[in-house]
Amino acid sequence: AERALEVGEEFRTLLREKISGYEMVADVRGMGFFTGIAFHAPRSLALRLSFQAFQRIHPALFGQMLVMRMFREHGILTQICGNNFMVLKAAPPLNASPESLERFVFAIDQVLGLVHSSTRFWQDALSLAARAARI
Repeated sequence: AERALEVGEEFRTLLREKISGYEMVADVRGMGFFTGIAFHAPRSLALRLSFQAFQRIHPALFGQMLVMRMFREHGILTQICGNNFMVLKAAPPLNASPESLERFVFAIDQVLGLVHSSTRFWQDALSLAARAARI
């Protein structure tokens, strides 16, 4: 329990340092090894238009695209919070090494960089939604 509290706080500190500069990141919070990265609607017009399109398709689409990218591009399995689609859960195993936690921080930074600087993230999701609508 002590290790979970200590290492979990170190993990959240690393996350905050790396991703708090992204416009859509609202908060990094948690206790022990349970961590949530909370997002909010973007302020900039370019991101807001794409985000609003996602919300109209399905409120969970943004979070699911984060989950999909984390898994496909980095082999990291995570999920969005069941009662708040704007929170990404990070719950590593209790025996997670510092290297694996750093790998998660690197991966989420890469994915959020894509969200904030490229239309590819948004276009991929809209293409996925269009394919689903045709099924």
